[in-house]
Amino acid sequence: MQYYHADVFCKEPMTGNGLTVFIAKAFPQSAVMQQIAREFRQFETIFLVRRGDAAFDARIFTVEEELDFAGHPILGAAAAVQHEFLQEASSTVLFNLNSKQVSVFCTAQGDCYDCCMDQGPAEFIYTPDPEEYAHYLRPLNLAPHNVAAGFPLDVVSTGLPYLLVPLASGLDQARILVADYESRLAQVGAKFAYVFDVSAVEGRTWDNAGLAEDVATGSAAGPVGAYLYKHNRFSPTQEILLRQGRFVGRDSEISIRRDKASGNMLVSGQVRLLVRGECMQGM
Repeated sequence: MQYYHADVFCKEPMTGNGLTVFIAKAFPQSAVMQQIAREFRQFETIFLVRRGDAAFDARIFTVEEELDFAGHPILGAAAAVQHEFLQEASSTVLFNLNSKQVSVFCTAQGDCYDCCMDQGPAEFIYTPDPEEYAHYLRPLNLAPHNVAAGFPLDVVSTGLPYLLVPLASGLDQARILVADYESRLAQVGAKFAYVFDVSAVEGRTWDNAGLAEDVATGSAAGPVGAYLYKHNRFSPTQEILLRQGRFVGRDSEISIRRDKASGNMLVSGQVRLLVRGECMQGM
């Protein structure tokens, strides 16, 4: 297998969210891919198998599990595909995931790539009652008074469901304090929680054990954008710039738009390819 190390949602080299992209003739066994993801220890690792000129099957792993969808791996993979196979100024790459198909339009800009992913429509799954808020806020080291007035908690998905926690204060103190937060989120149909300051448009999220904070979360950006449009924080024609990663020293920027024709959520960011390598035979 060949692999690339890339940075996604970056502003300059060695910023943004790191990613390893593996390109194989066939997928290794799931257990092997999980071991590789743990070895490289990025927040996510993506494996690709080519199915057409610009069509690829894709599987995504965290250090703990396989995900049906994630954002920054898809954007980073599109840049690697364009560099490795297409070598054109602009191209559209199609990724077949476990449960959905995602297209990415990618344009080479000097030594980096501007990549835009069509995440499809946002699904609003569940809105907790205010009486339920404390059950989800206290494990995040937050309280109901931290929630932005007029902005309810909501579970929203464009492929991966997030409990969105809109804040007026407390972003700096947010963290996961309990061991069972994943099971609490499952009660409302969410996989992860994403907390964000409504005024500053800056967010944070973690693995559900609270051990690792994500740098820039593309799969949450579509839901956040759809939420902010729905609650009139931005007009439907405005681009939203979502910041993330400041608290882990990797300040990142995610661009969010809603497609005028389809209403689909479009998530964009800059990608830089840093390293190209080849795995040894034993892998």
